[in-house]
Amino acid sequence: MFDSSNTKKTRHKIMMQVELDDGIERLMALFVAPGTRVSDTLNDNRLFLPFEAADGTVEIIRKEAIRRVIPQESATRPARNPYDILGITDTATDAEVKAAYHKAITPVHPDNIAAKDLPPDFVALANRMAAQANEAYAKIKKMRGRED
Repeated sequence: MFDSSNTKKTRHKIMMQVELDDGIERLMALFVAPGTRVSDTLNDNRLFLPFEAADGTVEIIRKEAIRRVIPQESATRPARNPYDILGITDTATDAEVKAAYHKAITPVHPDNIAAKDLPPDFVALANRMAAQANEAYAKIKKMRGRED
């Protein structure tokens, strides 16, 4: 009666860091149509978007609640400023840099991720984000002449 091959659309799973209005950043996946950019999906006429959470559940999120998204899988992305990676300005004090590093590394630290029994794509994304945070912190310390 129903032919599912005609109704099912192919989507690409894009892993991203999503910050919502409540200030919480989460690792999630958004499914976009082939040939469509993430920005196109975020700006289409729908009021809500489905995201896959790390535990595999699908959450329907109101677009107005999305403050920021950072796609994590762009192979051609240029190197980012280490201060941008940690979400601080280059005038931040050493204490602010350290606090920003701890805020960035805590949710994606391999010890925290291993205990959550997450799907492999989320583990890989968390590992990349942890490596980015570690590299950014090391670069900042080197630029400032600190090795502590």
